[in-house]
Amino acid sequence: MRKDNYELLIEQWREKSLTFDYKERYEALGLPGYSDDGDLPIESFGRLYMISREDGRVRDVEKPDRKLSYQTVLSIYHLFYFSAKRPVNSGRFVPFRDVKRCAPFDPAFKKLILMPFARAFEGRKELLIEAGEKLGYKRIKYSDAGFEARAFECMPVQILFWDGDDEFPAQANILFDENITDFTHEETVVVIGENAVRSLVEAAGLDFNDYC
Repeated sequence: MRKDNYELLIEQWREKSLTFDYKERYEALGLPGYSDDGDLPIESFGRLYMISREDGRVRDVEKPDRKLSYQTVLSIYHLFYFSAKRPVNSGRFVPFRDVKRCAPFDPAFKKLILMPFARAFEGRKELLIEAGEKLGYKRIKYSDAGFEARAFECMPVQILFWDGDDEFPAQANILFDENITDFTHEETVVVIGENAVRSLVEAAGLDFNDYC
């Protein structure tokens, strides 16, 4: 059976990952858990993963037999490959359209990520809050249900939700640090946003694809 394009892409990145200088990248990115021996821990949106030193494969620590989405695996590989030599967060959060080089992707980002997210939790704000607390996300005061999460330890993301009413449907937004493209490729910022939304939808026991 032929592998699909995503599987081929992951395989290419797995092979590339075997050349990464993880010690240098963990230090530059301020990531915890590096050791000279054993597999490498990396936490993303409330889940702990391990990168195999032997073959570069990524596994879920809690559920090692679970097949990971290509979005999760690519976002991990891209963090180590595309990050700048000494990336630093600005502390300023901006919408996707204002992230460097991301504006052309904004219509698709809204249609494929923000709108399904808003539909998933319309009329059930409390379910969203429960999902965020389950994942250990930090509540923030902005919007009806706002959280700050970590795509990675070095990559904060703010997730905002406003419930609908008789006049307006539910709305959602995701804010990124202004310097996020110093940590990953601009096209991968879309993937980071999708991973953020999927983490909450799945923690709520819902299927993201039902709202696309």
